[in-house]
This record gives sequence, structure tokens and C-alpha cells, in this order.
Amino acid sequence: MAREPNPPSGVSDPQADLLRLVFGAQAAQVVYVAAKLGLADLLKDGPLAATVLATASDVDAAILRRILRSLVSLGVCTEAAGDRFALTDMGQYLRTDRPDSVHPRAILNTEVLQPLWGELLHTVRTGESGAARVLGMPLFEYLGVHPAIGALFDRTMASYARYRVGPAVAAYDFGQFDTIVDVGGGNGALLIEILRAYDRPRGIVFDLPAVAERARQHIAAAELTDRCAVAGGSALELVPGGGDAYILSNFLINMDDERAAQILRHCREAMADEGRVLLIEPVMPAGGELTDPYKSWDTTTIDLTMLSIDGAGGWRVRTAEEFRALLEAGGLTLTAIIPTVSSVSLIEARPTRTAPG
Repeated sequence: MAREPNPPSGVSDPQADLLRLVFGAQAAQVVYVAAKLGLADLLKDGPLAATVLATASDVDAAILRRILRSLVSLGVCTEAAGDRFALTDMGQYLRTDRPDSVHPRAILNTEVLQPLWGELLHTVRTGESGAARVLGMPLFEYLGVHPAIGALFDRTMASYARYRVGPAVAAYDFGQFDTIVDVGGGNGALLIEILRAYDRPRGIVFDLPAVAERARQHIAAAELTDRCAVAGGSALELVPGGGDAYILSNFLINMDDERAAQILRHCREAMADEGRVLLIEPVMPAGGELTDPYKSWDTTTIDLTMLSIDGAGGWRVRTAEEFRALLEAGGLTLTAIIPTVSSVSLIEARPTRTAPG
């Protein structure tokens, strides 16, 4: 009797899908091990035997083969005759030489964020920040106290700018502005992308003094010091004047409404009447709004990461109506929400006009 080419597993598709979710932490750990061992870099030029990979990564070949076969089951690698393994198209994103590499994200998630996610039930029940419970301090303070982790975070955000925020550069005409101020600009990755794409604007990266110093280094490495300045300070107190566009990318997501509105008011006060505020953030679908499955998953994943970090403190992904109300509180009127090919949208706002008389 001929054998069925794909015998039934005895597990329904919905049950199998749920089981994959239940074992998701194990899958993430396997990808983390691959990232820490640098397997994708070893495989970038083509297939290699497990014994060769084991020697190069200084681990036992029999144990490594089990990790490699798990990576095959996850779609990260393929296995061919002769005990040889190769990267799939998915696996290529674990290479460290890609500007859109997921390598730093795989390490940051497991070493820093996973312990916070492990406290999610406690956070849901009590509202307590996972960072406060696990790290003993707010996350960004922790990054400053541990420079190596801070550098890992910077690398993760640089790749984040490529695959999540980068599409916003293509979705909007930043070339219409003379001076762009990136408020909370971090290491400058986003503004570097904008200045590379458009010749006209000059830029100012504005962030806390310790962060601003890292931005100076990145801007110098990008050879953009003649077009991009760096300023240190707190946006809760003021922002640099003279800009005709103020970008806040993945920034207001990290604060409650009161502080966010205060920063927006500072941007409104610093800009000309024809200036714009441009928010680059995910927008939470609400009220049956349609979105594709990846964007829905990515948006809610970001939101739950904010919950794990901050608890009930107010960090979150906002809906379109929540953004509208927040901008109004900052003296601004929402004029457009422009979707991008990634999970973020570009939200444009202009100064609210006061009716005469």
C-alpha cells in the first residue's frame, strides 16, 4: 500500500498553532543561542558541517547539532546530506553585517526583556513595573548604569530604525523642511536616515546629555557633522528652537499623557506657525479597524512590552483617537495619519489656530 506523503499528525491545526505559542519561549531561546554563538556569521558564505560549526564556536558537536536541527524546524536553517547546515532567507537576518539585522534584538529580548515578560501576570494583577521588580530601577536608568547593555540597546534601536521606522522616511516628504529637530532622538539613527535620503534639511538630535554624546559618535561615523548638530537637555523643560519640523519617534509611547502633552506644548512653542510635529509610532487598531496580521501582532507586542516595562504608569501604544486628544492637549491639530509598510504610522500635526475675537 502506498504511504501517504504527509500523514496526519493527530493534532488539529488550531491545537498545533497554540502549542507553538506555548513553546514560544523555547524557540526564542534557541534563536538567542544561535545569535550568541554567531552561527549566522559562520554560515554567511554557504553550508558548513556541524563539526566545523562546533569547532568554530567552541562547543560540543553533538549538542550543537541538536540546536541546529531545532533551527531547521523553526525555518532559520536547512539541513542537507553530509551533516551540512545552511541559512534560510529568514536566517540571513541573524547575520551581524546586515543593517537590518535581528541579531541584537534576539540578544536584548532574552537577556533584558524576557525577565520582565516573566513578571507579566504580576504586572497585570498589581500594575507594578516589571523593570522595577526585576531590575530594581527604571529600564532607561538601568541602561545607563550598565554601558554594555546600553550599547546593545543602541544597536537594537539602530536596526529597529531600519525595519520598523525606516519605512516612515519613504512614506513622507522630509525634503520640504529646512531644519528638523528629532526630540528624544537617541543615537541619531532616524535622523541619519532622513539626512541621507534628503539633501535639503539640516538636523538637530535632542536627547538627555548622556544619550546625546552617543548620538555625536554615530553622526560623526556617518560623516554628517556638517549637517547635523546634537543638543543635550530634557524635553520636559524645553526643546531647541528654530525647527520647522519636530519629530518624536517611538518617544511618546514611553510616557503618560500628562508628560507627553507637556513635551508637545514645548514643541508647539519652539516652532514657527507653519511648523509641523511628526510622530512616528504604532497606532493601536480599535473599534473593528482592519489591519494585517503581522502589523496587529507587532503592535500588540510593542504595547505589552511597554506594559511589562512600566506597569500601570501610562506607557502604551495609543489609538488614533487617543493621539488626536493628546495632540489637542499640546496645542496641535492632527492633520494626517499616514500608514507605512511597517507597523508604524507617521502622524502629522500642525499648530492649532485660535479663532479671532
